[in-house]
Amino acid sequence: MSLIQVLDRLFIGGIEDARALAESNPAGITTVVILCSEKVQKLSPDINFLRYPVKETLPIAVGHFDEIINSLWENLRWGTVSIHSLAGRNRAPVFAAAWLHCCGCKNIDAALADIQKLHRITPNPILLQSVKELL
Repeated sequence: MSLIQVLDRLFIGGIEDARALAESNPAGITTVVILCSEKVQKLSPDINFLRYPVKETLPIAVGHFDEIINSLWENLRWGTVSIHSLAGRNRAPVFAAAWLHCCGCKNIDAALADIQKLHRITPNPILLQSVKELL
């Protein structure tokens, strides 16, 4: 998978895409938000790496959800952000869509439908429902 552009300055991808940014960053990513427990060993010194492990099959706690959404707000204000989960098909698209909902671009279902047109996604219903309840 390569990075999927959701908005001008918002991308989603898998953990391998995050690792590849140490070698090449054609999209000019300034912040990587990692939502899985895997670590990126080789980090680019030019990119801010944030890690918020999210269990893909469990509901998310309100504080953890707020922390992720707030980091997206903060980092999208000044740069280009890429959200990464293990394969980029579950957690990353859910949180990209949640952010689009929070900022008023479109509701989460419409955002997920648009992301689905760009890339096959498989949001876990338990995680997705818990995120919707927190919006």
